[in-house]
Amino acid sequence: MHAHPNELKDIVFITLPASSKRTINDFTIDPSIEIPVQLDEKSRGTLAAEQVSIELIVAGMLKILAWDPSHPHRSYYRSFVLAAQPTAAEELNIAAIAQEQKGNHLFAEELFRAVCILEPQGTSFINLATLYSKIAAQDTAKGEQYDTYQQQALDTLTEGLSIIEDDPDLLREVGYFHLYQGNVEVARTFLERYLETDGVMDEKRTHTKKILADINAKLADDETLMASYDAIHMNKEEEALATLDSFLGSNPTVWNAWFLKGWALRRLERYDEARFSFLKALSYTTASSDLYNELAICSLELGERALAKEYLNTAIDLDEENITLLSNLAYLHLADEELDLAREFLERARAVDESDPVIEQLIADYQTSTGELVGSPVVQQYLDTEEVMHHLERGEEQ
Repeated sequence: MHAHPNELKDIVFITLPASSKRTINDFTIDPSIEIPVQLDEKSRGTLAAEQVSIELIVAGMLKILAWDPSHPHRSYYRSFVLAAQPTAAEELNIAAIAQEQKGNHLFAEELFRAVCILEPQGTSFINLATLYSKIAAQDTAKGEQYDTYQQQALDTLTEGLSIIEDDPDLLREVGYFHLYQGNVEVARTFLERYLETDGVMDEKRTHTKKILADINAKLADDETLMASYDAIHMNKEEEALATLDSFLGSNPTVWNAWFLKGWALRRLERYDEARFSFLKALSYTTASSDLYNELAICSLELGERALAKEYLNTAIDLDEENITLLSNLAYLHLADEELDLAREFLERARAVDESDPVIEQLIADYQTSTGELVGSPVVQQYLDTEEVMHHLERGEEQ
């Protein structure tokens, strides 16, 4: 846990007289150790002997415990505070929760940090980590503040586990933290450790057991789909299809499994079956240009050129600067002697990458077919109604 640099500016150190050596609740005061004292508002940077009180000493020690992790006398100060106020941790925790609810996050942080030192329990670290996550959530754009405080939340939980090994509450909290961050395999490790700890199978454990089963199923599914993807890449389409058919038997609504099946079938030139698989994939996910491109390829191979163009048009609507889609549609229109449409998509493709070799060849083919020399790229300019009226008023022809 990192310190805020200004939190110790109102602390002064004093030395107690030798006569102050005494024992309080099994704790012995050591006059040779400097004592931190919290300056109050009346002190104005100085402190007279008569102003020193046990309350100000404890307040100073709590500041050190909260904000100065490298102080050499932290252990002594902790023992002093607990001897002077045995219920300090409980009282500070209640106060910290109240300050958090009021929105005084910095003060709540200080109190929670002190509690973590005075009484290092799983719940102490979880309370502090929860505060950091709450501060992170204020950054709705998920920028620097979000990243910083989410990292502090994780660091706090990890620090707690380093002090209280195999604490079930901390293991569960760290597991769910990683799960929400998308680190599924790391989450599984901590949640498995949580379930291995002793404890009654209560609602929390029952819920975690179900979540863990879902995680294991998801990771197994991911491994299956990745194995199928690799098999297709290695020209083992039949092997991939066997795996995918088995998978889809128990997971019939997983869109990317249908997509991989369609891809394997298309590579085997089983275009009708491939198109069916791609349409199934489309029914279980939002529209994607890749899916419509595959549907266009299958339709083209099945002799349905008009449908292939429709699919490509839809794909381009979803990915307007995809030069592969633009060139494919330009090629189809050129092959079907739909020259105006061919020229339109050639120009759109040139606007994306004028030096693309496929586009250069298509332009050469277009020039051969039409006898028309294609010059510099056409830049389409769109004007709103107000701009058009402005130009017309000035007598400019659009």
